[in-house]
Amino acid sequence: MSISNKDVEVLSEALFCYYFAIYKNKKEKEYNPSQWYSVKNHGDLSTFTKKLGITSMVKNVNSDPAFTSRVSKVMEFLDNRKSFWANALDSQMKAIFSAGKINMSNDYVLMRADMIPKSYDPYQAYTQLSYMVRGKLGFRGTIDKDKWNPSDVWIFTKQAQNDLSSFIRLFKSKLLQETEYSVRMMEKLNNKIYTLFTKGLLYPISLKAPTGKAKIVFENDVTSDLIKVVKYDEIDFSDKNQDAKIKFSVDEVDNTTGKTSKRGYIKGQIKTKTVLSGGARLEIEAGGAARYGSMGTENYQYLIRQTDRTGIDSLNKIRDKKEFNNLKNKYWNKTKSAQWLARPNYVEQFKKDPKKFREEIEPYTQELFNHINGRQWDSASAEMSAKSPEEAYLNKTHAGEVAVAVDDITKNIMRDITVENLFNLAASQSFGAGVSQNQLQVRINMQKQMGKELGEDFRGVEVDNSKKLWTSCFYLVIK
Repeated sequence: MSISNKDVEVLSEALFCYYFAIYKNKKEKEYNPSQWYSVKNHGDLSTFTKKLGITSMVKNVNSDPAFTSRVSKVMEFLDNRKSFWANALDSQMKAIFSAGKINMSNDYVLMRADMIPKSYDPYQAYTQLSYMVRGKLGFRGTIDKDKWNPSDVWIFTKQAQNDLSSFIRLFKSKLLQETEYSVRMMEKLNNKIYTLFTKGLLYPISLKAPTGKAKIVFENDVTSDLIKVVKYDEIDFSDKNQDAKIKFSVDEVDNTTGKTSKRGYIKGQIKTKTVLSGGARLEIEAGGAARYGSMGTENYQYLIRQTDRTGIDSLNKIRDKKEFNNLKNKYWNKTKSAQWLARPNYVEQFKKDPKKFREEIEPYTQELFNHINGRQWDSASAEMSAKSPEEAYLNKTHAGEVAVAVDDITKNIMRDITVENLFNLAASQSFGAGVSQNQLQVRINMQKQMGKELGEDFRGVEVDNSKKLWTSCFYLVIK
């Protein structure tokens, strides 16, 4: 039988729970992956976990319908690709049980994030807050919970379950009665999660497929002096594809001194991911094309516009050219507001008459390409790879608007911070636009560390902490 991407997601998460319980109870010698050959249904699963003495730890996984409906695929999953996942799970266990910062002395219950009971589910509190953020910003949709905490598996003690139940009841009755969202609401939720972790009572874990020996990274660790500082590198808006790629690098920097401990330790790109039926998300790829995450159109329109509008102003100057007067009322009559991307209007016309849409939009698409590259777009390769030549123009036009809005930002520091704000949301670091005091100060300190004078770029930068909506929650990444 074939193993789908969804199978990999569910099986890797569920099996992490079983392997953790086996290792925690020191039953590795009694366990062999071939035992899964005899597990075909829920009854077999109960017998398997009872024999190993791990049922109390994995009871939520034993009753997880997403896993039990796939239990017959476990053996193939573990054997596949020369036992890749069987070896990866062993590597993950060695990493987590040898980590000095992790105290595993308590009794635990594990489950996939989808199976957390509502009474102590932290995402229940986040969801309520996300509605308040949506109202504050005037968004149509909420920001995905994975942008707050992308953990796939949660490990609880009984005390953590009880503490979270009490906290969430109080949270809903007190804080959420307030009429307007404030940053401190999310801070209280984040602090609760982190405090439970420091006591060895709770572990939110995000799983990544290991590329070698598994290692653990502590994300959004409030006690660490090291932060990620993002630098814009270049725009890739080339012939052979339908997208635009915002290339960036990340330095690890001491937040106090500005000293760089790792320069360019992440190299990545933010690319337009245009799907006709599903919107036009931005997706981050970093470290061998591994996906860090993505964000919806509404989110990145806000982040770019509310951080620096000089690139959007440049885009509107192109639209204001007299040769595009026929397109102005049809597509761009509302694009000087919060919804500065015109993609919904393009899609509407594309669906009505694709050939007419391509005919009228092509000069504008070519103008966007020429603005970035200084020449015309040779669209032949992109047209061949697209679902249709017309859809290639739909995608490339949208990509070009994003490219100009970012690449044409006037100040280098503002372009860096704009890309940093995009990275922070997609990579579950934080959500906020504008320039915070900390973003500016760490860059000033970095200049001093390098013995450089502050240039013209730093003059006139306006700090506005009010646009910083929240910092993402603490979690562990095992990769």
